[in-house]
Amino acid sequence: MLSIVVPTYNERDNVLSLIKEIEKNLYGQRFEIIIVDDNSPDKTWSYAAQLCSLRKVVVIRRLNMRGLASAVIDGISFSRGEYVAVMDADLQHPPEYLRNMLNIVASEHPDLVIGSRYVPGASIESWSLTRSLISRIATLLAKLLLPEVRNIKDPMSGFFVVRKELVTVNKPKLKPYGYKVLLEILVRCNPKKVIEVPYIFRSRQHGKSKLSTKVMVEYIIHLLKLSSWRPLKFAFVGALGTVINLTILYLLGLLIPQLLGRLFILGSAIAIEGSMLFNFTLHELWTFRDRRGGPMIHRLVLYHLGVLPAVLVQYITAVGLKYLLSMNPFMAQLIGIFMGFIVNYLICELGIWTKKSV
Repeated sequence: MLSIVVPTYNERDNVLSLIKEIEKNLYGQRFEIIIVDDNSPDKTWSYAAQLCSLRKVVVIRRLNMRGLASAVIDGISFSRGEYVAVMDADLQHPPEYLRNMLNIVASEHPDLVIGSRYVPGASIESWSLTRSLISRIATLLAKLLLPEVRNIKDPMSGFFVVRKELVTVNKPKLKPYGYKVLLEILVRCNPKKVIEVPYIFRSRQHGKSKLSTKVMVEYIIHLLKLSSWRPLKFAFVGALGTVINLTILYLLGLLIPQLLGRLFILGSAIAIEGSMLFNFTLHELWTFRDRRGGPMIHRLVLYHLGVLPAVLVQYITAVGLKYLLSMNPFMAQLIGIFMGFIVNYLICELGIWTKKSV
């Protein structure tokens, strides 16, 4: 049996049409529809409850809870099917694609089938340039911060079929927040087999979009939580490393003043190496603590090789500013550090601390 979880909030005008479309497209298939409503002011929960006696509908009314992601997890926990489809109530996720997704489940036995807007054959109806740009940027941020989703074309999708056991077994790890529950499942449940299928993302029939500034802020917070706050930790370590770098340069200048003048090319290199060792130690013990795999010496060598482009950017910038523009050596060093920061983070995230420790 397939369970279909539909989180709702003020979707009274859509819910009956959705149920009829599901029934039409899954005729002959055993299924249940679970409406999880966060006590909608328009009484979606009450209207949906009236349909229970005539249709395969179950309604869960949550009185003191809000949030699409947590509603989906509650619905999955309550479901009876081996696989659970998750979709919105506004018909932007067309029920006619459920049959194909079920066929893939039957033939391939995946952990997850994702309805994707960004694979060949997919399209999006009636999105403005701004809305499309927001979606693309959000997807790019997810792939930048979360290694687990980099091979997924549409990790932001709200339309998918998941094996129930994958979620229930990992439920203690789940911390649903905001609207993007698929990200939560991809990162915390570690699905082994994921298949993406194209679909046409339809225009909303009734009601208003939930996208708002608040939703976008919640999304950023969710990304940071899923990444174990690594970008902020990385920035903090980088800030401390900057202090260490400049402090080493200052102390070198006290011991050998020429290292701030004609020998700055050497003084800058010594300060950079000292701060690199400091940064590596803190990343190893804190920032990427959950991603350590293999011997530490291997990561140390990788770190030096991996951040070489960032170090070269930093070093060439600092030395160039000092010798070509006669800039203050500390200011030249600081600007060089800033130029190398972003390159450094990307290399660490993508190439050094890539494996989760068990």
